[in-house]
Formats: sequence, C-alpha cells, structure tokens
Amino acid sequence: MCDLVGRPLAFADVDLEHEIESRSHDLPPGRLSPTRWLVGSAAELDLFERLERAGRPLKAMIGGEPLYGIKTGYNPAYLLDTPTKESLIAADPASAGLFRPYLRGEDLDRWHAVGAGLWMLTLKSSGNHPWPWADLPDAEAEAVFRKTYPAVFAHCDAHRDKLSAREDQGRYWWELRACAYWDAFDRPKVPYTDISWRASFNLDTSGTMSNNTVYFLPTDDRWTLAVLNSPAAWWYSWRAAVHGKDEALRLFTSYLANFPVPDPSPAARERAEAIVARLIDLTAGRTSGLRALLDWLRVELGVERVSNKLSDLVGLTADELAAEVRQCRPKKAGLSSAELQRLRAEYTAGVVPLREQAAECRTLEQELAGLVNAAYGLTPSDVALMWQTAPPRMPTVAPKPH
Repeated sequence: MCDLVGRPLAFADVDLEHEIESRSHDLPPGRLSPTRWLVGSAAELDLFERLERAGRPLKAMIGGEPLYGIKTGYNPAYLLDTPTKESLIAADPASAGLFRPYLRGEDLDRWHAVGAGLWMLTLKSSGNHPWPWADLPDAEAEAVFRKTYPAVFAHCDAHRDKLSAREDQGRYWWELRACAYWDAFDRPKVPYTDISWRASFNLDTSGTMSNNTVYFLPTDDRWTLAVLNSPAAWWYSWRAAVHGKDEALRLFTSYLANFPVPDPSPAARERAEAIVARLIDLTAGRTSGLRALLDWLRVELGVERVSNKLSDLVGLTADELAAEVRQCRPKKAGLSSAELQRLRAEYTAGVVPLREQAAECRTLEQELAGLVNAAYGLTPSDVALMWQTAPPRMPTVAPKPH
C-alpha cells in the first residue's frame, strides 16, 4: 500500500490512527468535478492550479498536435534487424532508400534515444508516394513492384497472407497504411512514450522513424523539451495524467496537447536552450562511453553478464567495480593481479570522466529546473512544497535549501 504520492507504507510499526490523522486534509467539495479528482492539501491544490494557469496549452506553444509512429499492421514484414536489411540491399542495391532507422518505446531515454540497429521498410501507401506502380490495376501494379524491387518483393511475398489480411494497409497489399504526416518524420521532433515510467523526452534531429509505441511532438523547441523533462512537469502530471500499470503515467495525446507550458523570458529561453543542447551532448557521450566500457569488460575480462550494478557502473568505486566484475565472470575465474591493474587503469581512463559528466548533468539539470520554476512563477516556498510532496521518480534532485 502507498500514500498519496506513491511512497510505500510499512505496517509493522505503524500507528494507523496516527498516520490517518497526520496525513489527512480537509477537501472542499468544490475541488472535485466529474472530470477531475484532485486529492491533497489546500496548498498542493493551489500550487497545481497555479501551474495550470501559468502555462499555455502545449499545442498552442508548438503550433501542432502530438503525433504517433507508424502502425504497420504486421511488424515482421516491415521492422527488420540490420542483417536482414543488409541482405536485402545486397540482393538489390536499388532498394537501399526504402530502409530507415526506427526507434521503439524502449529505446527512448531522457534527453537522448539509444537506437538498437533496427530498420523500417518504408513502403508508403501509393496515396502518399508516386511509386512506379501507383494507380495501376492490382495485377499490373504487383508486376511493376516485383520488377522494381525484386528482393523486397520476395520478402513481402513471403508474408503475403498476413499483409493481405491487414486492416491497416495502403492501396496495395504490400504497402503501409496512408499517413498524412510522413514529412514530419524527416523534421526535428521530440519523441516520447505514452506509457511513461519517468520523464524521458528527447530530441531527434536525424529523421528517425518510429513505430506506434512511440509518439512525438513535431517541434525542435528546446524550451518545451526543458519543461516536459522538469520536476514541475512531473509533479503536475502525477496529479493530472491517467495512471497505468505499476504507476506509469499515460501521456495520452489529449492530455499532452493541453499540458500547460509557461512562456519564458528571452534570457531564460536562451539559457535553457544552451543547457538542453549541452545535456543532449553529455547524455549521448555518457551512453556511448558506457557501451564502450561494457564492451571492454566483455572482450578483455570475459564478463559474461551485465548485472544491475554494472549497467550503472558510473556510480561504483574502483574497488566496487572490481568486486562486481569478479561476480559477473565465469565461476572461480577471479581477477589476476595483471587483470586488476588493467581494470583500475580503465576505470581511471573511462569511468572517472563519465562520473564528471554525470556531475555536470546534475548541476545543469538543477539550473534548468530553476528556470522552469521561475517561468511558472514559483516561489521558494512553492518549490519546497513541490519537493515535500514529490511523487516517485521525480526528475533531478531537490535543491539545497538556502
């Protein structure tokens, strides 16, 4: 059982009557409506309403609605790994332009997305693209498709029954469903998942595709990105968004389109954009650095599995890393003195810089949170209340009291 902001309650030594009394609040009936139930102290409810009033709807801020990724109707035909893609291109080099890298919901992280080497076969509907077979009768169109892209045709033909049975398909059985915003995938965008475990908005500027587990905002506005990743936004969303399984937040299009984004001062916007750009670079560098370190441990020290501690090895001391490597190597392998020396050298060369980058990220995140709080018009007491009533997985850490 949890309290109102999701903290677990242990009952072994709990005085239930005292807990109910100490955590209770008077709730005026006017605070409840058919569309929204907000439970909290008067101060919390006032803070929530001031956040709401301080911002403009996100759709007005960015000039568009959230969009969602491509629904294929049958993923095995269109969502491919790198070996399959390379095999098809090797058989038919002319088909290379049909393949685009794509992201899944699990690939998204805060500030940065980590691609998994996956590809989408983008056979757009003839209603969206002037294919050589567009507008031809079915039999003639199929013959032209076979001649134009023989390897891709053979790949699709192997899935013909499933593709033909789809409701979501284009003008012909091998095509994807019609989409009115194909060009939006080519432009900068802010991808996110509608089932959000934490604030993990990021910026894609490489024209990456996404499947329908990923939504995106058609914008490169770094201020909006800063707000959505802020503690204030998560605090607000915890109280306003629908909760799903395991207390993940459901960021439905109708909710996010109307999320209140405050207007910053010109100076605040300029500084926030610089911080966001730096956070994106730092996060990308930390991700690639961590991957390189884990690859080194596998190749050089025979680490067989990546434990939870190793997956976040930046937080380990050199001795803790050595102990964890011993645990993750084959049984009784241990670490020789030479291997331990190499590991310590790698720690100094690889882990220490990542720890420094992590510290810089924390400093920048706190500054960015302060800019967002100021744009919402929050006072120091408001910020203190926000952290006192912080929900689980609050972004960044509470600022130090002055």
